[in-house]
This record gives sequence, structure tokens and C-alpha cells, in this order.
Amino acid sequence: MSSALLALLLVLPLAAVALEPAAAAPEPLDGTCPAGDRSCAGASATPTGKYYWANQKGDLNRTGLSAHSVPFDLRRQAPAWRWTDPEPGVIRATPLIDDRLNLYMSTINGRVIKLSPEGSVLWTYRSKYGVQPSVPALMDGLLFGNTEKGWIYALDMETGEEVWAVQASNGTAGDTASMFAASGVVVAATMVPVGRETNNALVALSSRDGAHKWTHLMTGYNIYNFQGASPGDGTMVFMDSSGGLYRLNLETGAMLWESGIADRQASFFTTAAAVVGPNDVVYCVSNYGKYSDGDHGFVHAYSLSDGKPLWRTNVTLHAKQAVAIGRLAGSEGLSVVLGIGTNPGFPIIGRMIYRGFFAFPCAFWLLALTFGCCCCRRWRRRGSSCIVSCCSLIPLFVLVLLCYVAFILAVHFFNIQLKNQPGWKFGLQLFVVPPSPQRIVALDAATGAERWRHELPAFAATACAGDEEELLPRLFWLHRNEGLGHPICLPDSFSQAVIGGDGTAYVGYQDGRLFALRDGDGDGELRGDGEVSDFQFEHGFQASQAIAPGMLAVVPCGGGLWVWKSA
Repeated sequence: MSSALLALLLVLPLAAVALEPAAAAPEPLDGTCPAGDRSCAGASATPTGKYYWANQKGDLNRTGLSAHSVPFDLRRQAPAWRWTDPEPGVIRATPLIDDRLNLYMSTINGRVIKLSPEGSVLWTYRSKYGVQPSVPALMDGLLFGNTEKGWIYALDMETGEEVWAVQASNGTAGDTASMFAASGVVVAATMVPVGRETNNALVALSSRDGAHKWTHLMTGYNIYNFQGASPGDGTMVFMDSSGGLYRLNLETGAMLWESGIADRQASFFTTAAAVVGPNDVVYCVSNYGKYSDGDHGFVHAYSLSDGKPLWRTNVTLHAKQAVAIGRLAGSEGLSVVLGIGTNPGFPIIGRMIYRGFFAFPCAFWLLALTFGCCCCRRWRRRGSSCIVSCCSLIPLFVLVLLCYVAFILAVHFFNIQLKNQPGWKFGLQLFVVPPSPQRIVALDAATGAERWRHELPAFAATACAGDEEELLPRLFWLHRNEGLGHPICLPDSFSQAVIGGDGTAYVGYQDGRLFALRDGDGDGELRGDGEVSDFQFEHGFQASQAIAPGMLAVVPCGGGLWVWKSA
């Protein structure tokens, strides 16, 4: 993403500057169950201390499972409150919820915001260490985060004051990695050496003072959207971006075993992660083959004790999200649920610049150079300097560049007015992608057999909801704030699913809708208002939702935080 964003930022400040936007009582704690307790399917798998939603996906296992039921029909029941972000930035981090139902929001542009259960801002921390793309974690009264400059920090959850900060490396990639915090150890993904495009190492620090404990360097494979998971026994499992699975000793960093797709190649790619089920099974999601060759996704399961493969299911579409695991409404035993389908791309304005950045201007520069050389020869014959002839081309250069920018802006605004649909784009197929099928599926956690699927219309837009519409305001904000942040969200096609205590699965989608799904009658089909509900946020989703007693917290890529409460 970095090279594309660089091209985007090189050309658009001229347009962005001219378009300045207008100023825009707790219940008892969760019951939990340890890994290996197959009878326990209605609560978080591994305790996360005293907090309701301490990590991405809630518990240390990353199951996305909560013991608490929250509202199902989000359209009929209005949110209890909404916090609107005063800064038009990007949010990719799931909200975290402590033992008093306070919420913690992390933004790409370096802020952490604590809100009360009623939506009042209690404190705001603004990082001194640059952009922070990762999802924080809570443990022992501290919030842990990291930044693209390689800094890892701890904040006092009560006051928002910085407790310690350590530069663990010289740089961390801009993907949506998740902090891991357990047993007094904090683990983050990073780059060694700096200058790479993706993370290739894990660094572990003491949660007390940030002292270095160990570094695990990958060999031959990369880490993308790192999301370590633990059964709570002093070990951690994680997945590389090609489908490899690893289990490490949390205290020493020693590798206990390596498994995953045996014949994977470094070119295979997924943004998904591993999840530890309450049944001592590790669930992975990855793609087999190169993305450009039409790769296809698999959900694959392994024994936690030794990494032995248990089953593998071909889901036929791109698989880019980790599963949620729990007991779904209408199904016996455990199920895994995830969204599958091709990820969205860049806004059309970004595609035109990224793909056409050299095609259009370079053709003009080549023509101008040829024209200039001819002029030089003619002026030399007359005994005059070539400099005069070259200078005479400058107004022409400026005129063509302005016309180029005006054309891009016209396409951008026209695309927004026509709701980002591709039917009007005529001959611009160079800049768009064909519609791609999308679905949400639930599989039997024991066998990988399909329980149900929810088909969605093929996604035809060039980018996720909100990325095209908010591009120029975000670029203007970046211009005013020294480039601190990202101008687009560029999320996965779906957010990682979460599961409420009544067996409802909640999944955010790239068109801006959050789905609530439950197969109440167990017939394998989802239909009617009682089994499918959705709410439109006008922004795609990278962050998963967070659940606490009577509370559902939702964070799309832009706009802030929505909170529903049970009646």
C-alpha cells in the first residue's frame, strides 16, 4: 500500500488544499472457560483479566465470542449514543471495553480516546511517536499500543498518562496488526531491518517497564495483520501471511512447533490470522496460490498440542479474515463463521493516479521533449539559445498538468454522485475491477462442513464505502497535520466476525453495512427479518465489533463510534 499512497500524496495536495471541508451501572464480569473445556461454549474461552473486551476479538484466544446478548435489529432500535470524530481520519482498531464499561478508541493519526459508558470523553492521548495503525490491548490497568516509527508504549488506563515508551525497532509496517498482552508480556509485530513493506519479526517486552525479553525473526515469510492468540498457558500461536502456523513460548520466545500449509510459498497472501478455540483446536484462514492467478481460500484446523492438521475446507473465494468461533443460534456444538470474497481496492481517483501516474504524464513529457528538441535545432540554426525555446514550453506543461488534475477530480466527483457504481465508467476499465462475489459462511468447527451461508450481491464498487467520499477531506487534513495518518482505510472485504451470547454473528461489510445473522430455526438458510438484520454506516469496516453486558460497540473506518444498548 505504501507505494500507492506515495503516488496519491504526490499529486493530490494541489486539489485538496482548494477543497477545505466544513468543520465537522456495570453488571457482573464475564464468565470464562479455559481451553480444553468442550462443554463451555457460551463464554469467552480464556480470561482476559477483569476486562470485557481487552483485545481485538475480545479474549486472548481471539474467538470473538461473548457471553452477553446485545440488540439484533439495529435498524429498528436506534443507537443509545454516538461519538463523532472531530478529525476526518481513518479508524481501523476495534474499540476496547474495561470492567466499568468505559471504551477506548485508537485512531490511525495517533490518538487514543477514552469514553464513558454514556459517551463522554474522559481523556485523549496524542502520540508523540507518529502514526499508530495497530489495535491496542488492555492488561493490568495499562493500555499498550505501537506506532509506525517502531515505538511501543503503555498508558495508564485511568489517567491516559504515558507510563513508559520504548523504541523496539526503527519501523513498523502500516497494516492493522494487533497488540498481544498476557502474563506480563507484551508482543508486537515489527520490521527488522527497517525499509521493508511488511513486518517480519515479533518483539516481546515486559509489560511493567518495557524491558526487552526476546525477538523472533521470520525466515522466508512475512507477518501481515499480526494477531497472536493464546490458550492462557504461557504460549502464543500466530500465523504468517502465507498460511504457516507457529507456537512460541511466551516467556522465552522459543518455538514449540511449526505447522500450517506445508507447500505454501512466500507469494501466497492473506490478511487473516489464527484463532484458538475452547476445544484445543487452532483455526487458520489463508489463500492458496498467487492473488493475480485467482487464488482460493481455505479454512484449516490444527491440534493445539502438536500442530497436527485436522481438516481443511476450500471456501472457493478469497479468504482474508480470521474466524470467530462459538455456538451459533440453531446449531449444535461449536461453529466458525467468517466473510469471504475479494477485498476492495483504491478509490477510482487513486487508481487513476497509481496506474496512470506514468501513463498520461510520461506520454506528455515524451511528446514535449521531442517537441523541445525540434525547437532547439530550429533556434540553433537561427543562432538563438535553446533555453528560450524550452522556457516557452513551461506554460504548456502547467496547462496540461492542470487539465490532468481537473479530469481526475471530475471523475472522482462524478463517481461519488453515481454512488460508486461501475456502469458509467465507459472505457475506464484500466482503473476498475470486475464485480466480485461475496458471502458469509458458517462451518462446523469439528469437521469444516458448511452449516449455512449468506450470499451477498457481487461487490461492484472500486473502493469500500467512505474511501472515495472522504478522500479529499482526509488529504486536506493530512496536509494541515504534516501527513500524520492515512488518507484511505483500504480494509478487508469483511471485518472479523464476533458472536453474541444468543448465537448471533455480527459482521461488518465493505459496502458500509453491519450484518446481524442467526439461523434461528436451524434449517441452514438465512431469510426474513428474524434471521438477517443490517445497518448502514456509509463506511467500510476493518475493526471488529466489541461486546459487553448489554452493549454493542461499532467502529467503521470513518465517522466515530456507535453504541447500542439492550432495552
